[in-house]
Amino acid sequence: MKNITKRIIALFAVVCVAASSFAGCGDKESSSKSASSEEAVVQMPLEIGSAKDGNAIGTAPAELTTSAPAATTTAAAEDTTEIEDVTDADGQPVTTVAVVTDASGAAVTDAAGSTVTEVVKVTTVVNKPAATAEAPTTAAVKYESKQDGRYAMWLDISKDENFFFEGDFLHIVFKVKEGIPDGDYKVRISPDLSDVAGTAVYPSKVIDGTVRVNKGNIDAIDVSGESGMVFYGSNVACKQGDTIDCYINIKNNTGLVAFVIWFYFDSNALEFVSAEASGEYKKIARDTEVGAGGKSAAAAE
Repeated sequence: MKNITKRIIALFAVVCVAASSFAGCGDKESSSKSASSEEAVVQMPLEIGSAKDGNAIGTAPAELTTSAPAATTTAAAEDTTEIEDVTDADGQPVTTVAVVTDASGAAVTDAAGSTVTEVVKVTTVVNKPAATAEAPTTAAVKYESKQDGRYAMWLDISKDENFFFEGDFLHIVFKVKEGIPDGDYKVRISPDLSDVAGTAVYPSKVIDGTVRVNKGNIDAIDVSGESGMVFYGSNVACKQGDTIDCYINIKNNTGLVAFVIWFYFDSNALEFVSAEASGEYKKIARDTEVGAGGKSAAAAE
């Protein structure tokens, strides 16, 4: 396995299976023994962390560290000239009678030899001075994204059985930053999964979520036709300054005891606020005992 998080998850599960003969996490007979003396509590409660945590799990995939920081550049301001219609006191265009000319500039005449005229709007050339501190104008802005990531990690092999939860299971809160360009911003998902046998589980499809900022509505992700295991985000329509709820979801869960799920996003556009368990998984996460190295599902900055 190339991804270190997959190896770590698989190792935990394999250790539990190997210890089943004496720890109560393998066969049903041993699991029925006294919990006080035999039952293995091999659990890691849901933990939300970031690439800044400095541990093996908290090391972001390489693609999270390649983007340049945000930068804005302002176009040089110059004087401009524009042609505008002249209007009267009521705001109506002022017109005049003008002689029609041909391509050479000569007056056009009709069959009787009379000069042809037409009614035209009166226009004027207006000078538009460059913006100053006293009279600013909108300047061109160059926007660059900056990728950041968080991971959600959980493991529970104390019961020697897989967990089957469906629908949304991770609730993520973002604050949409002011001043960002209108557009679509991806919330990418990268899951590493294991079942109780210590086998890496691979979803048939992973669908990223989209945060649509000030560009109208966006359809929800449709997984109704999917027959395999699918991990998918949520599509959210919002405006600059909004606080939004995003979810990571699962369909056709074949059974899991552990995951490390990275979700990453443009931190120049979205400010991570918090993440927590949700849906059917919330009770599973709550029932997972706090053990060594674990921490609650709170925002990790």
